[in-house]
Amino acid sequence: MKKKLWCVLCIMICMMMIAACGQKKNPEKKKSEKAEQEETEFKDRESLKLSLFTVYYPKAWNYDKENMKKDEEYSYVRFFDGDTADGSENVISIEATKEDSYTYRKSLIAFGVDLEAYAEGKMDTVTIGNAEYTAMPESNSIEKTYMYRYEQSGTSYDIRVKGQEIDDSDKELLEGIVLKLEDEGNKDAPWPWEGEPLEPVLAEQMVGSYTIVPEYIPFKEAQGVMQIMDHQFVKQGNQVFHLLENKLDTYEYSESGLEFVSSMELDDDFEYLSGDSSGMLYLSPGIGDVIGVKDGKKALQTTVDGDLNMHPSGEWGISFWVNSDTQKIANQGGNLTAEPWILTGLNNDEERKGLFSMIDDVQITNSHIMVAGSMAAEDEGTKIVVYDYDGNQLLKLGGEDISSPDKLGSITGMAETENGFVAADGNMREIQFWAKDGTHVGAISTEDIFGVSYPWLEDMQLLDDGSLLIMLTQERDDGSANELMFFRLTGF
Repeated sequence: MKKKLWCVLCIMICMMMIAACGQKKNPEKKKSEKAEQEETEFKDRESLKLSLFTVYYPKAWNYDKENMKKDEEYSYVRFFDGDTADGSENVISIEATKEDSYTYRKSLIAFGVDLEAYAEGKMDTVTIGNAEYTAMPESNSIEKTYMYRYEQSGTSYDIRVKGQEIDDSDKELLEGIVLKLEDEGNKDAPWPWEGEPLEPVLAEQMVGSYTIVPEYIPFKEAQGVMQIMDHQFVKQGNQVFHLLENKLDTYEYSESGLEFVSSMELDDDFEYLSGDSSGMLYLSPGIGDVIGVKDGKKALQTTVDGDLNMHPSGEWGISFWVNSDTQKIANQGGNLTAEPWILTGLNNDEERKGLFSMIDDVQITNSHIMVAGSMAAEDEGTKIVVYDYDGNQLLKLGGEDISSPDKLGSITGMAETENGFVAADGNMREIQFWAKDGTHVGAISTEDIFGVSYPWLEDMQLLDDGSLLIMLTQERDDGSANELMFFRLTGF
């Protein structure tokens, strides 16, 4: 009896071991079955296997071997159905990139995608191979673009099809694109509206004998944004106007925070914003005509271009754009006219008038005109030059040597206060201070005063009470977005 029980027990153990062995081999078996299924489905085709996808392509198609990439974290190939890509009617490019969700979402925004509509599945989709891609909004007739994100491996896929229409030949190739969809445990960051807002840690700082006191002006509803370097604002009375591309938002301003009032959608993208004491806002597209907005409506259409910084009176201003000639703008009853100002020929050594080869920003104060940008002399770098209203140079601000405490990078905002000049330096993440005679007083790092590690200083404005209002963007800790933040500074 004992012998029979022992035999039964041995048989059971063997069966369990066989089952266990079978389980270990099962993934490989499934993988093999999947590969066999693909090979059977596309048995009459050639195959190209890259690191992040495989393409089973009809023999009528060719691919660009010279520009193909098959790195572990990046794959790219371009297929065409003629002898060359340039001479082919049908061209399809396939790209796969290991990247974080923030970078992928930035790409969606660049195509004009509303992230909330995307997240809620409200956009058009199309099945390509073994995945469901989102169709990007059509901006031209040159190509169609489809994008897909496989969260589990942190891989983004981008397929572009030449031409406005997809014919049968295109469809035949597209159905053979098989993505490598393996779960690697990646988890994407929360969506911007679901992310954790940043909380700054403020600390007073000294520059010279001045104590600079920071105050956080929060939004009543936290603003998680994907864009940086594109934000502009103007405060008029108790309202703050925030410009981002084709949207102008209005907020009610108080020391307790900024409360949303309304949003105005614009016909074009604008990159620069200034205002005057009448309540007019001047929106500049850079290349294109400046418009005026007042009381939530378009109130002015001009024929002047560039980025326009208007004098507070609204009677005149200065327009600039990169290395184009600067212009002095006159306002004659709502009709804006332009004539050359003192800085012209910036991109031509022989014709240049003035010190600059490129301009970052212009600010008209109550007494002076401040111009920031790259000096024509290569060893001087970025400087701020202060002029009187007649265009006479008075001061040059900014250190000469790389180790100078006021060595400048990219100026994103300037002001003249009661005691001197202030500039926000986006590249250096610093706020610089100079006395009235141009003597450098000191610099404050944004990390020290605001408690944010690596922000981009977007814009700055001197307020009527003599304080400074600064807007910046800082990436959130959870990677969901950049926090749009306002701070008010007093003490200088």
